Amino acid sequence: MSGFNLEDAPIRRYQHLDWDSGRWTGFKPRSGDIYICTCYKSGTTWTQMIAALLVFQDLDFPLPLNELSPWIDLVTDSTEEMHKRLSAQRYRRILKTHTPLDGLKWHADARYLFVGRDPRDVFVSMMNHQDNTDVNVERKLAAEMGNQITITDLLADTEEERLKDWLTRGYFEWDKDGYPYWSLLHHGETFWQHRNQENILVLHYGEMKYDLDREMRKIAAHLAIEIDEEVFPSLVEAASFASMKRNADNLAPAADANLWKNNSEFFANGTNGQWQDRWSKANLQRLDALSHEYSSDYMEWLLESKN
Repeated sequence: MSGFNLEDAPIRRYQHLDWDSGRWTGFKPRSGDIYICTCYKSGTTWTQMIAALLVFQDLDFPLPLNELSPWIDLVTDSTEEMHKRLSAQRYRRILKTHTPLDGLKWHADARYLFVGRDPRDVFVSMMNHQDNTDVNVERKLAAEMGNQITITDLLADTEEERLKDWLTRGYFEWDKDGYPYWSLLHHGETFWQHRNQENILVLHYGEMKYDLDREMRKIAAHLAIEIDEEVFPSLVEAASFASMKRNADNLAPAADANLWKNNSEFFANGTNGQWQDRWSKANLQRLDALSHEYSSDYMEWLLESKN
């Protein structure tokens, strides 16, 4: 994939079943806005929680996490209402998006956080996520958004077939992979290409699991937030998977809509390496072939997981 200029590149529009990057149109940015730009099952809610803990230096936030840091792209209420609620926030804003960097307007005075994760673990996490989804609630929510079909409807019958689709088909015409979601690999590479940009921080999920204290300090430095050493250990503990799992009813997105059979399972345990028992040799070979479509340094970094 060739690089693109952040300042004057055309902005690609992403429209999926329940999200639309066009909802950013008309958004009024502020200096210091924090963009959480992870792809699916790569630590989005985790990174939102970390950012909120660092911004407020407290375990109590002024709003529930999903309201404090809303998913801008999600097609629920009107774009106008979403923008109005964000304009009403009087503290440093934390904005969630699943849009790749080539679909976002770049702001030099904002701060971007991207987390990459081993795609083998992402797929396993996504299948666990699907198993934890209440399909009746999923259909109800889809209908409220005007959709007659859901992700569940697009999935193949077996996990082996689903994985093959994910590695060989794209949802968008420009994607080589990712079906029926969107390309995790393309998403990550749009940020990887600009990892040396002063206001973009590229993190690896495996490194965050391996040493959360260190990675939270790195995030704090990127956000120009001074760490209070007396408070910091409690913030790291609050950002741990064990703590978030205990607080899942308040932290899991769509928990209030009863989308998950078990809210705490939304977080599972964030374990890496589970793919070793679930990826067939044929699909590992497909991933190897697909990896050659992306830059070698990016793929080497992405697949270099710490367990």
